[in-house]
Amino acid sequence: MTADSSLQHLARLVGGEPRAALTRLLTLVCEQLAMDLAFVTVLDDDGGRTVRMPIRRDGTAGALGPQETVAAAWCGRAAERGPLLVQDIGTAGPDVLPAPASVGITAYAGVPLVDVDGTVMGALCAVGLEPHDSLNSRDTDMLAGLATVVAPLVRGLDHRSEELRPASGLAALAASVDGAEDLERLSRPLIDALRHLTGLSSAYLTAVDLHAGTQEIRYATNVREDFEMPEGLVVPWADTLCKRALDEGIPATNDVSTVWGDSAEARALGIQTYISVPVSMSDGRVWGTLCAADSVAAEDVEAHLPTMRLFARLIAAEVEREAAIQQARAEADTDALTGCSSRRVAEPWLAAQTASLSPDEVVAVAFIDLDSFKAVNDTLGHAAGDAVLVQVGHHLRTAARPHDLVCRLGGDEFLVAVRVPRGTQDSILERVVDATNFSMVWQGVPVEVRSSIGIAVSDDNDPAMLVAAADARMYAHKSSR
Repeated sequence: MTADSSLQHLARLVGGEPRAALTRLLTLVCEQLAMDLAFVTVLDDDGGRTVRMPIRRDGTAGALGPQETVAAAWCGRAAERGPLLVQDIGTAGPDVLPAPASVGITAYAGVPLVDVDGTVMGALCAVGLEPHDSLNSRDTDMLAGLATVVAPLVRGLDHRSEELRPASGLAALAASVDGAEDLERLSRPLIDALRHLTGLSSAYLTAVDLHAGTQEIRYATNVREDFEMPEGLVVPWADTLCKRALDEGIPATNDVSTVWGDSAEARALGIQTYISVPVSMSDGRVWGTLCAADSVAAEDVEAHLPTMRLFARLIAAEVEREAAIQQARAEADTDALTGCSSRRVAEPWLAAQTASLSPDEVVAVAFIDLDSFKAVNDTLGHAAGDAVLVQVGHHLRTAARPHDLVCRLGGDEFLVAVRVPRGTQDSILERVVDATNFSMVWQGVPVEVRSSIGIAVSDDNDPAMLVAAADARMYAHKSSR
């Protein structure tokens, strides 16, 4: 579930006439769960159920088969006994009801719909015509969070739209983060909404570094000076309430002193009420936690868990989106064969370095072209040519300093750029010559690697002219030989 397809557009999803809003939300349920049909079931006092608003994944109205009584329906089981996931009725356990009367339904997901007075009014459901192999607890959390939005819309199907005020808070929240471009701008409105929702003094998002064994409070909102969760606080992960809550399966309590009386962290921070849900990646890895806390006892703290889990899922989606973007940029910035920087890195790097030079500094660029490289490909094959390029890239990266630029421009052309004190640029030539003139063996055949090199030193701030000058000198060097 990506942040762009969920909370950032919930303002549009929940806005307007109830039927249209429900159509959009049920379509979203189908998309997120990869199901064929989503709908709501409304229970009656006579042991029956009424199916409302069956919507297909493409947003069109669907149809269901014969209507069962609540006692015989998966929806009734979800409404009366809590969330139900059925990946494949053919392999389902004994706790699942027999196959539904609606022909072809094989997979099912459903959670209760709860009215404003706390009574169960029905269920939010999705069904699939084929077995589903990836339904999990995160899908249940998402569905339960959306159920809190769907319930007031269901009530509004038979009433005027102005009576749907319970949904407007989420619409306002969605509008506040619409267009959020990074994790912070998505998370801060969610955390602020979480604090208001729970009524607790602090709400915060943490990030966990399992390698370092630490947890950091990344973003927080606090309303009391005598009880704060400070942003940037880093603590050992093993000693946190968050980890204990996960390990012990206690996501919420208003009596921390009894449940975790031995926690030095809780005593130091004065925590009495505590709610925490994991921010988990799609592979199950815990990235962090979404929490709310206070120094006084609060009522009904577990009631906030479905919404917190929905928020956590949205945050996790944004974390994964940003990670995917960073990985894509890293892959685009790296030459896949040699591990050197790609051509697209060269000009921005040179522009940044030349723009910030002091009077006693220069940027020196070495343009490298391998000699007789085509002959290697023609006589030994392209695999041998690739092996030569890999070795050249390795030698150049080994010779360079961590902050130097080593770039493969394409083919057998490389570029090395360094920022050095004026007058010391000749040292770059020695390193490049050593790195690109060597002997190697390919499948028992000796290969002599040689190169032509041109050096240019920055006289102005034009990176393109600097590279062109080094290129011209490389060709002059090759011609002279």
